[in-house]
Amino acid sequence: TVDVDDVDDVDDVDDVDETEEKSSYAWDEEPSKAWYATRSIDRHKVNMKFFDMFKKPVDFFPHKLQAGDTIRVHYLEAKPSGDKETRSFSVTKDQLRETYFDGTILNFRGDYHARTMTVRAMIGKGVDSVGYEFLFPIHSPLITRIQVLKRGFIGRNKNAYFMRAMVGKRNVIPIDQERTEMDKTYANLRIDGREDEIPSPEYPQNEWDTYPLPVWKQDMADWNEEEYDPDKVDQRSEYERRVIAKYKMRVSRSGKYGT
Repeated sequence: TVDVDDVDDVDDVDDVDETEEKSSYAWDEEPSKAWYATRSIDRHKVNMKFFDMFKKPVDFFPHKLQAGDTIRVHYLEAKPSGDKETRSFSVTKDQLRETYFDGTILNFRGDYHARTMTVRAMIGKGVDSVGYEFLFPIHSPLITRIQVLKRGFIGRNKNAYFMRAMVGKRNVIPIDQERTEMDKTYANLRIDGREDEIPSPEYPQNEWDTYPLPVWKQDMADWNEEEYDPDKVDQRSEYERRVIAKYKMRVSRSGKYGT
């Protein structure tokens, strides 16, 4: 028989030997794998620690905010103070003013508290119009409000970078009828005082976190096959499956479209 106290003593001895082993390496010696294992850092835990410190509440973001939506971002910027010498970079609340920028969301990038949102708008008229793009950190304390002006439908695309090539009348995204009706339903619930029936929104996701997931996701260390839902791969609506998929043009044997 082995006493529990003896087992504890053995564990303590192993810990001491391991500690002594760490200090016995010379500058030109390669430590063992156990030495690296004791010093491994979980990046996800560290990032979540900072994310909990700097994140905005999930209720700050509109429901199902996606690329292709036309939004109005209210943010704080420094007031123009003229040409004068300044020796301090600190800015008080009195030196800030609130303004806004209207544009179409192109994409969401970044992870955790460093996630950004690219918003594009055309400034000017006719041939003098110029495309402007703003990169907003969505968890920045300078962003005060995000207002949805129009829900855009971009199909199965995960970003709206194609808007950079759209000129003139083509620079328009069709309205997403499904999410537009969702906004109207939630607005009516707020008027009726039934806010508790509105589901909580989610944080905007990167394009590689939305379905269908890319193939390289399966090679990540945090991939869990049991949490993968194959039914979410095909996100086409019933109209897209029944009409568009049936009557879409297919490549003929000659290599040309049509008959």
